[in-house]
Amino acid sequence: MSQMTPSQPSILPVQAIVGDEPFLMRQAVADIVQATLGDDPSSMGPSRMEGESAELADVLDELNTYSLLGGLRLVIVEQADAFIKRFRKQLEKYCTTPASESCLVLVCKSMPANTKLCKIITASGKVTKCESIKPWHTAQWIAGRARDAYGKKMDSATAERLHDLAGQALDYLDNELGKLAVYVGSRPSISLEDVDSLVGQHREEVVFRVTDAMASGDLQGALKAWQHVLATDRAAPMRAVAGLASGIRRLLEARQAADAGVSPGGFGSRRDAMIERVNRTTSNSLKAQLCDLLQVDLATKTGLAEVGYAVESFLVRRTVVSR
Repeated sequence: MSQMTPSQPSILPVQAIVGDEPFLMRQAVADIVQATLGDDPSSMGPSRMEGESAELADVLDELNTYSLLGGLRLVIVEQADAFIKRFRKQLEKYCTTPASESCLVLVCKSMPANTKLCKIITASGKVTKCESIKPWHTAQWIAGRARDAYGKKMDSATAERLHDLAGQALDYLDNELGKLAVYVGSRPSISLEDVDSLVGQHREEVVFRVTDAMASGDLQGALKAWQHVLATDRAAPMRAVAGLASGIRRLLEARQAADAGVSPGGFGSRRDAMIERVNRTTSNSLKAQLCDLLQVDLATKTGLAEVGYAVESFLVRRTVVSR
């Protein structure tokens, strides 16, 4: 058995990452890789296997084969639920007396605390829970992530605003936090104004592209822009529908102002584009679009339609009408 060098970190020989939140699970695995292998130049990196197809003999061979360079061995079994089901007894035996210079990580959706395997892993290693975050706890997560991952302070109101604009998907929220951290530079805090300037403006621009394509009669452009809207708020598509309705409502207000002989205002650098769009549509057409979106909202909330299909049908129908 090779002796660990001072540069090698201590390891937990068995660990489990359990839950249904992909972003948190990926982060937990990344933390284990860093804690286990660190900056060890002799490490060849982790061995990753898919639980659906992995064989126990192959996993054990990886765990029990010492590196010729003396580095630690890290074996990660992804989507390990089926793997655990097939080899539960053997895994219980291995985890009771695991290889001392290797680490086995089981990434799975479920591992009840009252099972023997979970108790064994808890005793000799660690079980990390990665459950979905409730919407009312998301702002707290955002503020913590800003602090821990990006070294930036963020008060609760600012975190709530980012949640409102960016939705519930943690990977997307983290991506926005990363951009905000770069945006504020050396400043220690991310402010409400920063979020509105960067994230809010981007969100409005994305919705603007949908309504602009509709007003132009560009069905392909409208559908493509709608997919972008959904991509910015995957966990809460109805929030995206609300954003689309808001964009059409603003266009209607501008059209009504134009009908009254008043030049539309409040659109900043987009004012000229807004006036051009207003001139391509009518109040009645925009009102009909809002009524259709209300039907989309009702149908999807009552289970009569899937939101993506319902909105795409709306775009096909109303983009053709608006040309």
